[in-house]
Amino acid sequence: MATSKSHRLRFSDFVADLASGELYKDGAKVQLQEKPSQILALLLQRPKELVSRQEIISKVWAKTYVEGDLCLNVAIRRLRSALNDTATNSSFIETVGSHGYRFVANVNRTAASGTAEPNRKHPRIAVFRLQAAADSHCDSFAADMTELVIIEIKRMHPSLSIVAPEFTTERMRKGKGKVSICREVAADYMLVGEVSASDDQMRIITRLLKCRTQTCVWADSYTRPKADPFSCQIEISRKIAASMAQSIPVSMHASHSESVPASAYETYLQACSLRSRLSEDSLSKCIPLFEEAVHECPHFAFAWTALANAHCMVARLGMAPSNKSFSHVKSCVDRALAIEDHAEARAALGYYQFFYEYDWDSAETTLLRALALDARYPLAIGGYAQLLAALGRHEEGIFLMRQACELDPFASYTAIMFGWSLYYAGKYEASLTQLHKAMEVDSSLWIGHTSAGMALERLGKMDEAVKEFRLALEYSDNSALSRAHLAYGLARQGDTSGATEILDDLSQLRKHHYFSPYWIAVIYAGLNDRSMALDWLEIAARERSGWIVFAREDPKFDILHTDPLFRRIVSGIGPSRGSICPA
Repeated sequence: MATSKSHRLRFSDFVADLASGELYKDGAKVQLQEKPSQILALLLQRPKELVSRQEIISKVWAKTYVEGDLCLNVAIRRLRSALNDTATNSSFIETVGSHGYRFVANVNRTAASGTAEPNRKHPRIAVFRLQAAADSHCDSFAADMTELVIIEIKRMHPSLSIVAPEFTTERMRKGKGKVSICREVAADYMLVGEVSASDDQMRIITRLLKCRTQTCVWADSYTRPKADPFSCQIEISRKIAASMAQSIPVSMHASHSESVPASAYETYLQACSLRSRLSEDSLSKCIPLFEEAVHECPHFAFAWTALANAHCMVARLGMAPSNKSFSHVKSCVDRALAIEDHAEARAALGYYQFFYEYDWDSAETTLLRALALDARYPLAIGGYAQLLAALGRHEEGIFLMRQACELDPFASYTAIMFGWSLYYAGKYEASLTQLHKAMEVDSSLWIGHTSAGMALERLGKMDEAVKEFRLALEYSDNSALSRAHLAYGLARQGDTSGATEILDDLSQLRKHHYFSPYWIAVIYAGLNDRSMALDWLEIAARERSGWIVFAREDPKFDILHTDPLFRRIVSGIGPSRGSICPA
């Protein structure tokens, strides 16, 4: 039976159930003996009042002959220990000379909800040891697998509170069921699973359940060869952690958008319209407008994020050095997240971690959190697809983008990113088909024409590829990045003089206006000049050019893959192929 509302009192991070005598902190039960519990109940019912020592002794030890003062002193020490309180610097129980005690913290009544009422910013998960199927001889594997899963969960989702399997296993040995244990520790979720084996294969089945409703939030199974069990454990534990990071929602602050002045919001919308064109001129114009919006309304979180994204695009287009642009990205993201936790800010942070810090573990976690907040947010979807492509996890990226296009078939950017993912996976025909579909939705986005040109070049259709690169140049207002793609296309077409002319222009551009060295390396690769391509790739790595993260998977650099210098360059950028946790 649920406890009456009047019997539950909250103070600080604690909830005291006066009817049952139980005490909880952050939803987890605190061990408290009977007499200290009775003293706490007495003090809580009269907060800020002096309760005399004699009254406490007479009520708590009624009809019992004891050395009252001694027993009270011991009980108060135990109570303070449970509350992590001290007599000299008390947050809860104040000693009033030799007269008695006063409960000094604020006390509020709270509604009951089962045996414990979690009041936490971060979810709590009870991890039960993976069970070995009968006669499978997998006990050791299951135990090690459970520990690796916990490690990966904490790495990818550090805000989770983990109730360790040592606790849950011990309680199960005493005859308690999983639901009962979850109630005892006030867990929000439980992770359960089973390991089985055949002659040559291992199979792991896991489920994430919501404790209160016993509904399944996520489930999956994994089958791997027994030949390399350690690699199998690492890979699957990372998959489980990544899936959980995406399945457990983030606590969000209340939105601050409602208090944004109309003038600041109008400026923000105007800037967003300019930014969506993805041209150098429009980006140069939108940044001052975003700055105007946040100056007028400093708590406008979405404007701070939009400004971060604009600076990120400046770096990606090669308009400014990465260290300059991405420092703006980070400062703007920090401002945004200090105001409100939302998908846009998380995605921008993920881009910073991926393209500038080369911290791909953190980038994956951050982008998964962005998708957990908003599964339809294009920049989060696109960012994660790009990370998967850089890691060589192409099938996962394709699956992600296919799902995204099914969710929103009229999102042109998402459709283009699907074609881009297919291109990096080496599926050039499928990429071209998808990009044509994307441009049926919106043919004005120059990145669609650029991506189509890239696919056509791989298919050997050089005249059509150059045509698409010229269209991209037109739609991008003659951007330097589009000129680099055209130069690459001309080089591959055999027009060496045309490619060299653009190359010379871009090299001169770097003397008075920044341009990413990555794309100069691409042009040299198109001209089959391996030495110069490698030289410029080294410069790109030194300048932390964002595009360098794709060098290993970029088919435009196929001619360099056997060169030791190329391998040394890409090994310094990020992890080896497929080494981050698959989602």
